[in-house]
Amino acid sequence: MAHPAEAPASLDTVRALCHDLREPLAAILLLAGAEGGDVRRRLDGILDQAQWLSDMVEGVIGGAADDRPGRVDVVDLASRCVLRAQHTARCEIGFISTGRAIAVAAPVALSRAISCALDNAVRAAGAGGCVTVDVTGTAQEIIIRVIDDGPGLGFVPIQNSLGLTITRALVCACGGGFELKPGTSGGMVARIVLPGLRSTAVAS
Repeated sequence: MAHPAEAPASLDTVRALCHDLREPLAAILLLAGAEGGDVRRRLDGILDQAQWLSDMVEGVIGGAADDRPGRVDVVDLASRCVLRAQHTARCEIGFISTGRAIAVAAPVALSRAISCALDNAVRAAGAGGCVTVDVTGTAQEIIIRVIDDGPGLGFVPIQNSLGLTITRALVCACGGGFELKPGTSGGMVARIVLPGLRSTAVAS
């Protein structure tokens, strides 16, 4: 039996997982219910979303041991997060990267963090809005920016705050930092900063 002090942490983990499961489940339902189009592409999309669901659940059930930090191609990982989000987004999602960006991070935790930031940005942008994911990297640090053209902080649905809390916790688990600030021309910028390979080598 769990001690009373352990219950809140367990409940937070379950809430976080349920939050993260919403979008892939919505995408699977949307793809499965669609008519016409490229059936093979829809099936591939369903398989991708189902694999992502499995990775998240296994990561939570198995604990940190199943999501060990390792070399992660952040450009590839972030682009896959964007592709998954595009299935259900009602706004345009663009992706920009400059060269390779390699970090040492827990891949499932980092994917969840980027997906949470994307989910928040998509909801803020709304139908017809625009979201951009921008990845830049040096040997010292990797920066992931999720930029939306929504109405700004304080004008988005209250449930979005849970996603931001989850994002911050997951980024911290990867040894990085997270901040949310107003964009230069409206909207918000979610910024994830991870140590690059050279910084990790020096620290160790």
